Formats: sequence, C-alpha cells, structure tokens
Amino acid sequence: MKKYPGLLLVLLLAACGGGGGGGSGSATTASATPSSTSPRACTDGPYTTDPAKVCTDANGNLVTAYVYAQPNTVIPDGTVITANTTWPASGSPYFLAGTVRVAPGVTLTIPDNTIVETYRAVPCTSDCVGTIPTKGIINVAGTLNVGSQGPVQLLGVTAANTSLAPDAGGGTVSITHTVLQDAFVQINDAAPFSMTFSQATHLNVTPIVRNGVTTYQAGTNGYPRLSRSATVKGNTFVDSAAFAFDPSVFVQNNLFINMVDALVLIDAFPANGQAPTGIAQRNSFLFKKDSPNVNRIVIESHGTYDASTVHSLDFSNNFWGVTDNTTIQSRVLDSTDTTNPRLPNVILYAPPLQSADPATPADPQSATPNV
Repeated sequence: MKKYPGLLLVLLLAACGGGGGGGSGSATTASATPSSTSPRACTDGPYTTDPAKVCTDANGNLVTAYVYAQPNTVIPDGTVITANTTWPASGSPYFLAGTVRVAPGVTLTIPDNTIVETYRAVPCTSDCVGTIPTKGIINVAGTLNVGSQGPVQLLGVTAANTSLAPDAGGGTVSITHTVLQDAFVQINDAAPFSMTFSQATHLNVTPIVRNGVTTYQAGTNGYPRLSRSATVKGNTFVDSAAFAFDPSVFVQNNLFINMVDALVLIDAFPANGQAPTGIAQRNSFLFKKDSPNVNRIVIESHGTYDASTVHSLDFSNNFWGVTDNTTIQSRVLDSTDTTNPRLPNVILYAPPLQSADPATPADPQSATPNV
C-alpha cells in the first residue's frame, strides 16, 4: 500500500471550518501507519474518527486527520480525470485529499451506496468562526453524476462547476438520492444542474460558535446561481444556505427547515412578455421555535428597480409553516417593499398552501413547533 503524504495542519484546525479534498480516476490506498517522524503519542494512523486523537509531529505536520469514516481509497490532490470513471461502492469510503478536475467530455459517476468524504472540521473548544473549504473539491468541466436510487453520501465535499482557477468549470452536475453533510455545491448559471430527492444538512454554510451556541452563515464563496432550466426537486434542506435562481428554474416539492438565508430571485425574466418556464411551487418553508438562526426571510428579488419593467413570479401554492398572511408576507422581499433601496419585480405568494403538499418530504422535526 502506498503511504499517504503528510497533511497540512491548517486544513484541519481552521476553526470550525468546512471540509476539503480532491479526486482521481486512479486510487491510492491509505496507509495504516503514521509517519516515522510522528511522536509516540500519534498511534492511530493517518485518520481518526475521534477528534481527540488528532495530532501533529514535532514539525507541526498533521499526522492523524479527523474524518467522517475511516477511508478505504485515497484520491490524490491534483488528479485530473481524463477518461470516463466510476468510483464503485466497493472502494468506499473515498477520501478526497485535495482538488480533482473532471475534464471536458468526460464523466465521473458516483454510484449508489458509495461514500465520498474529505477532512472533517475539528469541533471548536471555544468561540470560533468557520471557513469555506479549500480542499475536497470536485471541479466539473465534463459531467458529474451522483446517485441513482441511493443512498450516496457526500461528506464535507464540494461539487462545483464554477470556474476555479487554474481549472475550468462549466460542466454538468446531477445529484440524486444523495445525503450531503457539511457539503458545498457551487454552481453558476452557465452550466446545467439538477438536485433531486436528496437530503442536505449544513449545505453551503460555515458554523459560528459563540458562548457555546452554534449558528450558521452562508458560505462566503457566493450563492449557487441556478439557470438554464435547472431542477431542484424533492429535497430536504436543514440548516442550509439557499440559492439564487432565475424564472426558468424548477423549484418543486422541497422541504426547507431553518433556512440560513433567503432564496434569491434573479431578475432574468423572458423578453417580449413571455411567461417564465420554471415552477416554484409546492415547497415547504419551516422555521422552528428552537432554532438559533436569525433568518426569517424565505425569498427576495435582486436587481435594479425599474417601474417600467416590473415582472411577476408565481410563487403560489407553497406551505410556509404558518397560515397567517401577515407573517407570510413579512417573509417576502420584493418591489412592494418601498424601503430604500427598492427591489425589482413582484413575488406572488398567494394563495399559500394550508398544509404541506403530500409529495414534499415529511418534516423530520414535526414535534417542534413552527414559528
């Protein structure tokens, strides 16, 4: 087995930070023995699932890294996948040690029952602010297909088709029947994207710990910006950041619990008075009584206000967790809010659903009241 090279301390001990990693078409098996320069106390190999066992050598190099699960296959940093590749479940958990690039015209498939992980953040011992990931990134210039019937697990991993220098993005990303934990999905509006029937916890956020209380903020590396008739359907998002979308995007039957920030409507309506092609209905937007997150806005419009070009987005038939119209309206920011600066367009939320649509995922926190 090939011995895994020393890991950088900064990747793991960044206070409450996000994950990081990479991928490859070829695989390297993790070593079971720490570096020969390790102090005697480092006896648990290069990876541990116990944060108390994370340790470094005398030179400050990380010897034992914190992970979600003991890896079976290590994908080296800087790997470029140049031929169609599948990471079979038999090789998982896969550990992404840096950044992997899926080349143009090439497909990386992550099939059902596969686990892909990267560095897990060591929990804070005092107040801290998280950081966005710099490792654990799958940058897609070709095609990334994750899942079929599930479950697949993406743990701390970033799936991106944005342009990340020196790697070009712009590829197609499809995620279905996948569990995403502490993960990031970085999508731009020039590339196709779909996410369906998946469960995301702490997606696109970094944690903040103050006085022993953990809240989350949207990742500072920007909104996922969805366009080109992207599809987001049948998913559950818990303590996760939202995304920006234009009126061509299908946002249907999703469950949002304790949204960290609001959905953003991009002012990109069809020309010549044509109706938007997307649908943003039958979702559930729930804010729980015990959530320390301060956000209570569900959707807001972005762009420059122009009275001559105000459009309307049909955002009706969504369930807001409450039935009071005053509360619902307070969770929408659009051109009807005349405060400065005034926002463009109108978001038509009426009529709201009086209960969750049967095709939307069930609320796993139903015992906690909505507010």
